[in-house]
Amino acid sequence: MNRRQFLQMITALGLTGGLAAARGDEPAPLLIRINVPGPHLLPFIPIELIPQLGLDRALGAQLVIRHMPSGVPALERVVAGDAQFAAVGFPVLARFAGKGKPVVALASLSSGMPPYVLLVRKDLAGRITRMEDLKGRSIGAPLGSETAKSYPRTLLELWLSAHDIGADQVRWVPTSIDFSGMYGALASGAVDAVFCEEPLSSALLRAGHGQLLASLNDAEQCQNISARGHLRAVIASTPKTVAAEPQRTRLLIQMLLRALDWMRDKSPRQIIQQLPIPDTSWADDLSAALTRLPSIYSANAAFTEGEIEASRNFLQATGTSLPEGMDLRQLIDGRWTGIQP
Repeated sequence: MNRRQFLQMITALGLTGGLAAARGDEPAPLLIRINVPGPHLLPFIPIELIPQLGLDRALGAQLVIRHMPSGVPALERVVAGDAQFAAVGFPVLARFAGKGKPVVALASLSSGMPPYVLLVRKDLAGRITRMEDLKGRSIGAPLGSETAKSYPRTLLELWLSAHDIGADQVRWVPTSIDFSGMYGALASGAVDAVFCEEPLSSALLRAGHGQLLASLNDAEQCQNISARGHLRAVIASTPKTVAAEPQRTRLLIQMLLRALDWMRDKSPRQIIQQLPIPDTSWADDLSAALTRLPSIYSANAAFTEGEIEASRNFLQATGTSLPEGMDLRQLIDGRWTGIQP
């Protein structure tokens, strides 16, 4: 087969674009890998939107999202070199630093008290009617790993302490962050209660699984929790990765800012419709949650002095210590999005 016949054949097969890229006529997109808890969890929707809106391709890149059971393994994979970035709860970074694993936050996704809810098994609803009744009970939540406690567990321990319940006075049961994991834990009787975020809690209640015990959406119920304005979800990496991959870091931040800008004048339903969610009920739950929480996301991914101070108080309240001589600001690389008053 001569060259002309070969080109005719691959044209018929629709392969000329691949051949052109292989020749270098069309540069391959720059791969950017990020680990994200999920899929389709509320705090990380702006990241999920990036490839769906083509914001990565517009910048000559390809954002590869790998979904993880929680933020702790997501960040562990970055430290191991399996990805460049991770989406994670900010307090987790302090625990990594405490284990001698340098990590930094690059952009803020959300801050403030997250919409977490405690649900109890329906057959226990008559016996567990207040937070204090959880003493000695089993609670399902993502727990983290030997490296770090998960953000949900850290937050729940703080909430329980406000009701005079120590972390060692409940039984912790590792539970995945999705519907099937939470439902399975409740339905099987493996746990007495679960701690989960909107809209997962709404989905469980709508399906008749569990009874609402308490919600951090209720200002009265969380008034005794300190540092309510702390940094919640962030994009993080390692200082070594950022130094070696400044172009990938810059492009990822640009994509995020474009996603946040796109979201600004869209309705919750318009936002969620961009995501490939086969379960229409889950899509509806996400839309409803965004309607209830219109200010959940950062407007510009920047950090603020108020969030930093609240995060410092949050770490102190949860007994999360940094290495000696290390300041909280060393967990934040503000070059990419800025630190505002």
